[in-house]
Amino acid sequence: MILCVNANAAIDKTVVVPNFQLNEIHRPTRVLAIPGGKGCNVARGLKRLGETPVVSGWVGGAAGQFIEAGLHGEGIQTNFVHTAFESRTCLSILDPQSGGVTEIYELGDPVPANSVEEFREHFRSIVGGYAAVTCSGSLPPGVPLDWYGQLFTLARAAGVPCLLDSSGAALKQGVELGHPYLVKPNRKELADLYGREVTNLDQVARAALELAARYETRVVISLGADGAIATEGSEVLQVRPPALTIQSAVGSGDCMLAGITYGVTHAFTFAEAVRYGVAAGTANALTVGAGVFNLDDFERVLEQTTIARRPC
Repeated sequence: MILCVNANAAIDKTVVVPNFQLNEIHRPTRVLAIPGGKGCNVARGLKRLGETPVVSGWVGGAAGQFIEAGLHGEGIQTNFVHTAFESRTCLSILDPQSGGVTEIYELGDPVPANSVEEFREHFRSIVGGYAAVTCSGSLPPGVPLDWYGQLFTLARAAGVPCLLDSSGAALKQGVELGHPYLVKPNRKELADLYGREVTNLDQVARAALELAARYETRVVISLGADGAIATEGSEVLQVRPPALTIQSAVGSGDCMLAGITYGVTHAFTFAEAVRYGVAAGTANALTVGAGVFNLDDFERVLEQTTIARRPC
């Protein structure tokens, strides 16, 4: 089993609005509401690949009940800490004409200090029973910015690898303090962590290599339709998917993390684990909805996804 920490759980609502414009009245052609947060999407991707994920974090109120019941309805196990406050709702407006996505994310209510401590002890008590831990997304108000680093320290003591996909201070402190097994930023998050711009793939590769050495971790940079650049030790890989017509990129980075985690826990080589992740992320982009990719699409994309060693 793989534990997917979903610290900032939400109801994710996606509305499909052709020719979306500001300051206009729109009637969506499709509305989809599902349990959300990046950890939920990672869990969906893992389940599609045949793994047994368990989602944990904080949930509360009617929205929290919707999130937990919805995951159970999808056959995904949960192990949440429950709070008195209402879980948040996030809105994505997808325009199929332009391919653009407008995202409106609620911050959510602050997590009380006693609930923060309750989850820390909860995590300590359960982490040893998992093959790996993924930590994804932003941290809710009230949770210390070194939170992921704290969890990684507990997991490392239990001999469990952790994979991190976050941003800003939560990403930086998680990597600095926790030294996770792997970190998966996108290009912007890489630049923020690196401290300077990365304007081309050569700079992306050099930054990833330097950060991998600095933080004693593996770095996978998600590049959207261009796949990923990945580093382990002194090796730099470029993993490319085939060129395809994309429906929606929502959740594709989460599915990439799911595929990589699947590979890590099934004794794949690092290169093959990243290839698996790129294929899962690309397959997810072929449909509307996060983590609900078609396995036939995944297998087809995987066959056409290439790995090349990149000089740096």
